[in-house]
Amino acid sequence: MSNHEERRNYPRAKIKLPVVKMAGDDLVNAEIQDLSLGGAFIRCPVMVRTKDKFHMVISAKGRLVSIIGEVVWQDLNKINHKAKMHGMGVQFKQIFSGDRRFLREAIANYHRNRLWLPRILRSNR
Repeated sequence: MSNHEERRNYPRAKIKLPVVKMAGDDLVNAEIQDLSLGGAFIRCPVMVRTKDKFHMVISAKGRLVSIIGEVVWQDLNKINHKAKMHGMGVQFKQIFSGDRRFLREAIANYHRNRLWLPRILRSNR
């Protein structure tokens, strides 16, 4: 069984950010729940297909970050036997260098802030 952690090239941060997924004329509100410089895990109420490329805009600290991403895997959570929320692993394909620096700093800040917390507090986050 393969381990997703072993294949990652970038450290992950459990950062929740609003994101708008654009597909054709449709705009879909979603939420990033896990972020790295190479991609993200996104919760989205709309089913997507693996290998679909799409434009997304992340809103973070008053800044809009524009990214082209590709769905590399997906899952589906069912509530009361109905599909309610979808999750997808997205690999970033295109991102402007300024936006990449902004995300790098946000991820670095996340890890810096976690380092000073006592171990008992880190496990409760």
